[in-house]
Amino acid sequence: MTVTEPDYQPYQPGPFRWRLGLRPLEMSDWIQIGPDYVHEIDAKRELLARVPATVLCHLDDVEPESREVLDDLVAHLCSSWPEWFTSDGERVTNQRTGEVFDLRGGLHPLDIAGRLVQEDLALLVVRDGSLVFGGGSVCFPNRWDLPSKLGRSMAEVHAPVSQLNEQLAGPIDGFFDRLRPGRDFWRLGWGILDTDEPYQATDGTAPPRPPLPTADRAGDGLFLRVERETLRRFPVTECVLFTIRTYIRPLSHLASRPQDAARLAEALQAMPEDVADYKALTEIAPVAVTWLNEVAGTSVPKT
Repeated sequence: MTVTEPDYQPYQPGPFRWRLGLRPLEMSDWIQIGPDYVHEIDAKRELLARVPATVLCHLDDVEPESREVLDDLVAHLCSSWPEWFTSDGERVTNQRTGEVFDLRGGLHPLDIAGRLVQEDLALLVVRDGSLVFGGGSVCFPNRWDLPSKLGRSMAEVHAPVSQLNEQLAGPIDGFFDRLRPGRDFWRLGWGILDTDEPYQATDGTAPPRPPLPTADRAGDGLFLRVERETLRRFPVTECVLFTIRTYIRPLSHLASRPQDAARLAEALQAMPEDVADYKALTEIAPVAVTWLNEVAGTSVPKT
């Protein structure tokens, strides 16, 4: 089977505002497997061995939700890619990597699920009538701390994100109240980073950040990081699963696309200072904008 990378360009010109940007999800496109599948699964395995407490954690009582997610994921993988994944109900075999996982013992089901796909997984569970963050297998965090989210509501999880709760707390709560099994959604988020290393934990275990490139080298030294999230509610436990698939490309992939370069430059310039600071773009954005405007054939606006 031939696999290709999608070309997501989700940034929007015009005044900045946090957007849910939800779209209906076709189940055939729930999980995305790319040409870098084996490389990223190997990277997950290494991180789970080296920094397990950073990339995998969960509340003590989320096994029923995690098992429902795992069983559904295994069935989906075996149906969608039968030449790559097989299961006899007791074990699942990853033919791409040669790994075999015991579905009824050994590793926690959330751990197994995360080892099968390139997506990171974040699990929301119902406790006392409300959704809280129940756990995750997040090997490619974008400068956030997984353990600190445990047991928190969505508003508490989003509290560090500048302006997000003010603009979207109500719509987010309303969306989850209406989310039903079989009505699934996906959305995109984006940022610019100074590294193509997907593991960006904030606890000191991520690789050191490289020096900021000069504007003439920004095409190869800065990277567009796009995160594709899917959101599904499961029928038995009523848990909600986020999947987060990370795509990273150098800005140079826009070198022959002046309209996209101009649109990204405009989106960066429209970002408020506090949001840019949260996204670690305060120093990066001016360098990126200079390079993007060169590609777009425009000059940098005077401030």
